[in-house]
Amino acid sequence: MQNGAENLRAFSQGEQDDIAAYAHRSGWRLDFGGKLELDYDSDHRARAVKAFRFSSVFILLIYLLLSSGIYLFMPEQDVVRWLSLYGWVGVIVILAGLMSRISLLDNWFAAYAGVGCFGSVALSVAVTGVVRDPVAGQLTQAAIMYAMVIIYGVVGLRFKHALYAGWLGGLAGTVLALVLGGAVDWGLLHRTYTGSSLLGMYLAYYAERRDREMYIQARLLQLANDHTAEYAGQLDRLARQDSLTGIANRRHFDEEMQKEWRRAARQQTPIAVLMIDIDHFKHYNDTLGHVAGDHCLRQVASLIASHARRPGELAVRYGGEEFLLMFPETGKEAAMQVAERLLQSFRDARLPQAPGLARSCVSISIGVAVAMPDTSMVAPGELVCAADDALYEAKHAGRDAWRYAAGISLPGDRDGMHSFKPESV
Repeated sequence: MQNGAENLRAFSQGEQDDIAAYAHRSGWRLDFGGKLELDYDSDHRARAVKAFRFSSVFILLIYLLLSSGIYLFMPEQDVVRWLSLYGWVGVIVILAGLMSRISLLDNWFAAYAGVGCFGSVALSVAVTGVVRDPVAGQLTQAAIMYAMVIIYGVVGLRFKHALYAGWLGGLAGTVLALVLGGAVDWGLLHRTYTGSSLLGMYLAYYAERRDREMYIQARLLQLANDHTAEYAGQLDRLARQDSLTGIANRRHFDEEMQKEWRRAARQQTPIAVLMIDIDHFKHYNDTLGHVAGDHCLRQVASLIASHARRPGELAVRYGGEEFLLMFPETGKEAAMQVAERLLQSFRDARLPQAPGLARSCVSISIGVAVAMPDTSMVAPGELVCAADDALYEAKHAGRDAWRYAAGISLPGDRDGMHSFKPESV
């Protein structure tokens, strides 16, 4: 069975409660009520239209087979009257089949199929009143049974629509037979029309009830899948996110670095890495405590992350008080400018430093390294190590500074180590 889960969507809490309630509801009514009923109606209609495009051909073949059999036994004096009524049933089947193939009419399936079923039943019943021959008359009664089976079990109408079409069509057909001056055999009509209608109703009712149960189960399964996907997404984010600062963790960086490295190698573009360390953070922690230290780390992470804005750029807590910025498609000059802007943003932020140091504000040191994967004989890990070595040089130069890594060159480079050391703050 196809179901509405083909179009995945999020369920509101109210819809979730409704679905769960309907799954355990008992009673004879075939009605969910509210939005769930509208969703089911739309889903059922889509499936019914698709199925009718094929079943209409089967219905037409049954009609032609039955008509040819009746024609063989039909007396010559009754042929014209029989064909003038029953021939329209074939026209109705053909028209309904063609309409089902026009997608713009899909929302009107219940209307045109219901009217077609009503007309087919009315004509099938009316024919029994104008055929005089007993044998041919019995065949026309059999045609009623075929019509009822098709309406309730093949067309794909919902139970209530088939119910209206079947009983109103039978009433209209009986009236039409009397108007045409026919003699209705009430006993035979009850055995064929009434009996097949009751049987068809029973089967159609439980078929729709079962379909609704399967629909609810499909929605519950989709709901469970949505929750599972949501939880899996949350776990995946947590696995790649530093729990304290909320930025990417080292695992996420390793994965993204591998992808960006391969992409840079294909496109022949450089990658820049900035290794960042908070100056005197051990003193900060020892003096103010770990709670204050954690707060400081979150503030630092927020400032660093504000410099990674474009797609592919990544701010990472590398470990402890060490952070890292990765910039795809970024050359040496651009990376140096980022390092200077990053230092300046910390001076402007003036995050309070723990007492006992010359500097009254938190500062950072930065190591910068840039590589071109297709021309440098380095791997991603070596680029990070180069940035770490440059960070070590910045620390030894007095902190609150950045250094560009020596030993990794880009095409056109003529120099190795670059440095920038502002005045102390």
